[in-house]
Amino acid sequence: MSADYILREKLETLLKGVNENYGKILTNELLSRLENTITDFNDEVLSLLNELKENATLKEKMMKDIKAGKTEEQTSEKSSPVEEVRDMSEWEKRLETLSN
Repeated sequence: MSADYILREKLETLLKGVNENYGKILTNELLSRLENTITDFNDEVLSLLNELKENATLKEKMMKDIKAGKTEEQTSEKSSPVEEVRDMSEWEKRLETLSN
């Protein structure tokens, strides 16, 4: 048996009890609220998954740029070693903000 089937069966049993005790109007209101709750949940999960995917893609791109020695603001001058260390810490800070 699939989880979907078990859930539907359980829901039908519960709704039958609600319908017998409270009537059709309240049962319909309960169903409407359940549908809205499930829709909201699905939307939130999809949004979170899309955000995770975007963050992972951005992190991957940033790591490739770091490994290639690229920075966001490329200058024609060579930077001193102190500036390179500062640039790396800025990249690390950005990666940390994405993981939060």
